[in-house]
Amino acid sequence: MTPDEYCDKKAAQSGSSFYYSFLFLPADRRRAMVALYAFCREVDDVVDGASDPNVARAKLAWWRQEVQSAFTGTPQHPVARALQAVVEPFGLPADEFQMVIDGMTMDLDQ
Repeated sequence: MTPDEYCDKKAAQSGSSFYYSFLFLPADRRRAMVALYAFCREVDDVVDGASDPNVARAKLAWWRQEVQSAFTGTPQHPVARALQAVVEPFGLPADEFQMVIDGMTMDLDQ
């Protein structure tokens, strides 16, 4: 499965109407939006599925590294690999991905 296929499956499985709205976008924008949405689902799932907040924090810390790798290195996760392909063409800033993770971290505390 390619990174894009993984993201598409992750986004479609969410059951959200957001995914279906992406289908009306031009292919390059759809690819970027699906990757972004899959990223949000992945980090949200870390928090939603956490029975131990410390484990969730460790997983979110891993995602912080993975996001950094999407901008400066070789990411391992298919979502981060899909993001790597779209961050430059769309001028997506790394700090905004980190802010999403910050928000998920806040969810662990509230």
